Amino acid sequence: MPRLAPQQRIELARKLEIRAATGKGLTSEKKIELRCAAHNLLALNAMEQRGNQSKSSACELVSIFNQAAEQRWSEDLREELGYRHMMRLADVFEGWASDSRMTPELTAKLTGWAGSMRTLAEEVGATWDPLRPAGALSLVGFIGRSLMD
Repeated sequence: MPRLAPQQRIELARKLEIRAATGKGLTSEKKIELRCAAHNLLALNAMEQRGNQSKSSACELVSIFNQAAEQRWSEDLREELGYRHMMRLADVFEGWASDSRMTPELTAKLTGWAGSMRTLAEEVGATWDPLRPAGALSLVGFIGRSLMD
Protein backbone atom coordinates (compact mmCIF):
# COMPACT_ATOMS: atom_id res chain seq x y z
CA MET A 1 0.00 0.00 0.00
CA PRO A 2 1.52 3.37 -0.98
CA ARG A 3 2.25 5.87 1.75
CA LEU A 4 -0.21 8.75 2.03
CA ALA A 5 0.99 12.31 1.69
CA PRO A 6 0.19 14.65 4.60
CA GLN A 7 -2.61 16.37 2.67
CA GLN A 8 -4.11 13.00 1.74
CA ARG A 9 -4.10 11.98 5.42
CA ILE A 10 -5.90 15.18 6.38
CA GLU A 11 -8.54 14.60 3.71
CA LEU A 12 -9.02 10.97 4.75
CA ALA A 13 -9.29 11.97 8.41
CA ARG A 14 -11.96 14.53 7.49
CA LYS A 15 -13.93 11.88 5.57
CA LEU A 16 -13.67 9.42 8.49
CA GLU A 17 -14.95 12.07 10.90
CA ILE A 18 -17.89 12.85 8.60
CA ARG A 19 -18.67 9.15 8.21
CA ALA A 20 -18.59 8.66 12.00
CA ALA A 21 -20.86 11.66 12.55
CA THR A 22 -23.41 10.87 9.85
CA GLY A 23 -23.12 7.09 9.53
CA LYS A 24 -26.56 5.54 9.88
CA GLY A 25 -26.54 1.94 10.89
CA LEU A 26 -23.05 2.10 12.38
CA THR A 27 -22.56 0.81 15.88
CA SER A 28 -21.21 3.16 18.48
CA GLU A 29 -18.03 1.03 18.57
CA LYS A 30 -17.57 1.48 14.81
CA LYS A 31 -18.07 5.25 15.13
CA ILE A 32 -15.43 5.36 17.87
CA GLU A 33 -13.11 3.29 15.70
CA LEU A 34 -13.54 5.73 12.78
CA ARG A 35 -12.84 8.73 15.01
CA CYS A 36 -9.73 7.03 16.44
CA ALA A 37 -8.48 6.29 12.92
CA ALA A 38 -9.01 9.97 11.97
CA HIS A 39 -7.20 11.11 15.11
CA ASN A 40 -4.28 8.74 14.40
CA LEU A 41 -3.91 10.06 10.86
CA LEU A 42 -3.67 13.63 12.14
CA ALA A 43 -1.28 12.58 14.91
CA LEU A 44 0.98 10.95 12.32
CA ASN A 45 1.12 14.23 10.41
CA ALA A 46 2.07 16.10 13.59
CA MET A 47 4.80 13.55 14.41
CA GLU A 48 6.28 13.78 10.92
CA GLN A 49 6.27 17.56 11.07
CA ARG A 50 8.09 17.55 14.45
CA GLY A 51 10.58 15.04 13.07
CA ASN A 52 11.31 17.26 10.08
CA GLN A 53 11.79 20.26 12.35
CA SER A 54 14.15 18.25 14.58
CA LYS A 55 16.27 17.24 11.58
CA SER A 56 16.43 20.86 10.45
CA SER A 57 17.30 21.99 13.97
CA ALA A 58 20.03 19.36 14.26
CA CYS A 59 21.59 20.57 10.98
CA GLU A 60 21.51 24.15 12.29
CA LEU A 61 23.24 23.07 15.52
CA VAL A 62 25.97 21.28 13.59
CA SER A 63 26.49 24.42 11.53
CA ILE A 64 26.69 26.60 14.66
CA PHE A 65 29.15 24.17 16.27
CA ASN A 66 31.33 24.11 13.16
CA GLN A 67 31.41 27.90 12.95
CA ALA A 68 32.25 28.22 16.66
CA ALA A 69 34.93 25.54 16.44
CA GLU A 70 36.56 27.49 13.62
CA GLN A 71 36.60 30.64 15.75
CA ARG A 72 39.85 32.48 15.21
CA TRP A 73 40.79 34.27 18.38
CA SER A 74 42.69 37.48 17.80
CA GLU A 75 46.47 37.43 17.76
CA ASP A 76 46.32 39.78 20.75
CA LEU A 77 44.81 36.96 22.79
CA ARG A 78 48.08 35.05 22.46
CA GLU A 79 49.79 37.98 24.16
CA GLU A 80 47.10 38.28 26.84
CA LEU A 81 46.71 34.65 27.94
CA GLY A 82 49.08 31.88 28.82
CA TYR A 83 48.49 28.21 28.11
CA ARG A 84 46.97 27.65 31.57
CA HIS A 85 44.58 30.58 31.11
CA MET A 86 43.45 29.26 27.74
CA MET A 87 42.86 25.75 29.07
CA ARG A 88 40.92 27.08 32.08
CA LEU A 89 38.84 29.29 29.83
CA ALA A 90 38.05 26.29 27.61
CA ASP A 91 36.89 24.40 30.71
CA VAL A 92 34.67 27.31 31.70
CA PHE A 93 33.13 27.48 28.22
CA GLU A 94 32.36 23.76 28.46
CA GLY A 95 30.84 24.25 31.90
CA TRP A 96 28.59 26.99 30.59
CA ALA A 97 27.64 24.80 27.63
CA SER A 98 26.46 22.03 29.95
CA ASP A 99 24.15 24.36 31.90
CA SER A 100 20.57 23.22 31.39
CA ARG A 101 19.42 26.83 30.99
CA MET A 102 21.40 27.20 27.75
CA THR A 103 19.65 26.91 24.43
CA PRO A 104 20.90 24.21 22.09
CA GLU A 105 22.38 26.93 19.89
CA LEU A 106 24.38 28.47 22.74
CA THR A 107 25.48 25.02 23.90
CA ALA A 108 26.84 24.28 20.44
CA LYS A 109 28.55 27.67 20.22
CA LEU A 110 30.18 27.43 23.66
CA THR A 111 31.34 23.87 23.00
CA GLY A 112 32.88 25.07 19.75
CA TRP A 113 34.61 27.94 21.54
CA ALA A 114 36.03 25.51 24.09
CA GLY A 115 37.45 23.40 21.27
CA SER A 116 38.95 26.36 19.44
CA MET A 117 40.43 27.74 22.68
CA ARG A 118 42.11 24.37 23.33
CA THR A 119 43.43 24.39 19.77
CA LEU A 120 44.96 27.83 20.36
CA ALA A 121 46.46 26.60 23.63
CA GLU A 122 48.06 23.66 21.87
CA GLU A 123 49.44 25.98 19.19
CA VAL A 124 51.22 28.17 21.74
CA GLY A 125 52.40 25.20 23.81
CA ALA A 126 52.24 24.22 27.47
CA THR A 127 55.10 26.51 28.47
CA TRP A 128 53.53 29.67 27.02
CA ASP A 129 53.02 32.28 29.75
CA PRO A 130 53.26 35.90 28.57
CA LEU A 131 53.44 38.76 31.02
CA ARG A 132 50.18 40.55 31.68
CA PRO A 133 49.89 43.35 29.12
CA ALA A 134 50.19 46.87 30.49
CA GLY A 135 47.15 48.14 28.57
CA ALA A 136 43.53 47.14 28.63
CA LEU A 137 42.72 43.50 27.99
CA SER A 138 40.12 42.25 25.54
CA LEU A 139 36.96 40.86 27.15
CA VAL A 140 38.08 37.26 26.57
CA GLY A 141 41.56 38.11 27.85
CA PHE A 142 40.07 39.71 30.95
CA ILE A 143 37.87 36.69 31.68
CA GLY A 144 40.76 34.28 31.08
CA ARG A 145 43.10 36.21 33.37
CA SER A 146 40.42 36.70 36.03
CA LEU A 147 39.82 32.97 36.24
CA MET A 148 43.40 32.26 37.21
CA ASP A 149 44.72 35.42 38.88
